[in-house]
Amino acid sequence: MNTRSTLHRPLAMLAGIGVAVAALAGCVSASTDSSVADDCTPAHDGLTTYTEGTLTVGVPENLPYTQTKGADAAGLEIDVIKKIAAAECLDVAVVPITYANGIPMISEQKKTDLITGGWYVTEARAEQVGFTAPTFYDSMGIISKEGVTTVEDLEEIGAVGSVAGFSWEADMSAVLGSELKTYPGTVETKQDLVSGRIQAALDGYAVATVAYADTDFIVEPAEVDDRIAITTSKPIIAFPIAKENTDLADAISEHIDGFREDGTLEKILADYDLPASLLVPTDVAATSIR
Repeated sequence: MNTRSTLHRPLAMLAGIGVAVAALAGCVSASTDSSVADDCTPAHDGLTTYTEGTLTVGVPENLPYTQTKGADAAGLEIDVIKKIAAAECLDVAVVPITYANGIPMISEQKKTDLITGGWYVTEARAEQVGFTAPTFYDSMGIISKEGVTTVEDLEEIGAVGSVAGFSWEADMSAVLGSELKTYPGTVETKQDLVSGRIQAALDGYAVATVAYADTDFIVEPAEVDDRIAITTSKPIIAFPIAKENTDLADAISEHIDGFREDGTLEKILADYDLPASLLVPTDVAATSIR
């Protein structure tokens, strides 16, 4: 994921969670006073984190998943993490990251316990980090004035912009040829779409719903097209986490699976005006790469 956008709604702080935000990526600011109650009983005993009593979380700018916000962080994945930290009697420290340095922050630099931001579960990434139980699906979002939903319609619409680096890039390039224009991020793609230099755009569906909320453009998930792999097998999102810290990964996964069953994850999707169809079901979650 390479997209960026600005926060469009305030988020209530979850009582009992203290958040320390690093001034620079890779540097975690120490919180001298814990906001966890002295009589708090963690759901799992003996969990190990890089900083005792604190869950250190890497956060990129990628709403609706995550965004640093002053001395806090916001987004649907942050909502999930805060609930887990509260259950484990942990404070939360936020480290700003990018999509270039996120995985190394876990696998090499050992600066975070896990990272957030809508990371796809892939076999290549699983060679470097572990994954928690999955949370949500993503899909290729099509943004247009007309409400286009099919790749076939994109073949007739004219120039189509796409944020670079998504898994659909090669497939869409084969279909659209020179009509596919790539951009470094959501902001640049949106600028050319609004100005009329392209007639439609492609981005992660959830990210696009936030990025284009202030426009007349319509964001739709792409319909199935056998030529575009992402439309036939939706990407699964989970939290990358240190491979060696299996106890922490298992504990977080247990919470996620509980949130899946009790409706918490579905409610969080609704809070961000996202459909319940983005929730990874239990049977799929059980077979996801860990």
